[in-house]
Amino acid sequence: MGQRDSFESRGVVQTDSFEKQVNVDLNHFDIVHLFGKEKLEEIQEKISKVTGLAFVTVDYKGEPVTKSVSFTRFCQCVRGNHITEQGCWSSDAYGAIQAATTKKSCIYFCPCGLLEVAIPLIVEGHYLGGFIGGQILCEDAPKDIVRLEAIFDRTELIKQSGIDMSLKQEATKLTYEQFCNASELAAMIIRQMTESEISKLERSITDHGKIESLKQENKNLKYQNKLKELRISALSYEKSPQFVINTVTTIANLAMIEGATETNEALIVLAEYIKSMMNTDSFIYMIDEIDNVERYLQIQKIRHGDKLSYNIEIPEKMRMQRMPALILQPFVQQAVEHGISLNENGGLIQIVGRYVGDDVMIYVEDDGPGLGNEAIEQFYSTYDRYGDGDGIQQSIERVSRRIRTLFGKEYDITTEVVEGKGRKACIRFPKYFDERMDADESHPNS
Repeated sequence: MGQRDSFESRGVVQTDSFEKQVNVDLNHFDIVHLFGKEKLEEIQEKISKVTGLAFVTVDYKGEPVTKSVSFTRFCQCVRGNHITEQGCWSSDAYGAIQAATTKKSCIYFCPCGLLEVAIPLIVEGHYLGGFIGGQILCEDAPKDIVRLEAIFDRTELIKQSGIDMSLKQEATKLTYEQFCNASELAAMIIRQMTESEISKLERSITDHGKIESLKQENKNLKYQNKLKELRISALSYEKSPQFVINTVTTIANLAMIEGATETNEALIVLAEYIKSMMNTDSFIYMIDEIDNVERYLQIQKIRHGDKLSYNIEIPEKMRMQRMPALILQPFVQQAVEHGISLNENGGLIQIVGRYVGDDVMIYVEDDGPGLGNEAIEQFYSTYDRYGDGDGIQQSIERVSRRIRTLFGKEYDITTEVVEGKGRKACIRFPKYFDERMDADESHPNS
């Protein structure tokens, strides 16, 4: 019991990840590519029947890739409601980060107070995804098990959604020890099935024709992922969780590379970032927009270290200026990729706000190589493995359309490019405007 207490008190179940040396290039694999969607759902069904836990499979970004199994009525309602669903996505992402970082199953309470476990699938150091399970009522869990309701409380949102809280009591009740035993059993089953799938894969690629087939399949997978990103980008920017997921991915990758030495610091910043991203208001104060941008830059500074410097100059009189929510993020993200990733010695990102007449002007500037839009697109197509570069460009175009729709075509985004010196984007909108305007209706001059 002494050994068990030492790791359970941290919410980590001591189950080793699958680390067998395999003769397969895993750089372009993910959990669906390894197992297949139908096989994953079959695994979920078996594990759920044996353990009594609800399960869903997520990819390396924390996004569900299978249908859910044995979900409680309460969780189905919460995950199926547009007001409350983002809390579930954030909870899944947290579990995925912790499991990928520690390479062990992670136990935690979701924002609604149900006990969950995230079981990672890691093959030869590559995090391919994982299994999120649980939805259990537990009254004797150790006090230091992470409780996400302390980070983002869902009580008010659930009240707004009209979800019947009494449904929560239908969830299965287990002691903490029973839950840990079920989690360890699930992890063991997953390990055995992973070993079986890897062995099958190794045998199949000994044939040269199979290798070529896998290469073509990999190309198709990338294409399907690209289509998926394009569909996601069609959602309204302010309600999309895409940036949250991208940030989670950045931190998860960083944690695995660094051995998780800076993960705690990053997660603290991320918790605040997630809370702000879940705000569904169409308009916010500039100080709130700037605070959120600075959290993003703090996360990127953990990633880039001394290579990244930034300076934010917003006059005191502008701090309470109202503005469309979440319009600066893609320009700052592009400045990081262009001004820092393309500079061997790093660079400086500056964000400056000014009043010019009756207009608000916000400049986002970097001192990168000064690539034009065509060169930027070429860079993203070469540099970006998972489509985030295209996502940045699409987000910028989406913000541009949104500003034109709200205020008219005279308020379009402008970008100044100086070769060898950097890029400067200018976001302009009127100082005074009616917040009751419908963003879905075109401005007469747009």
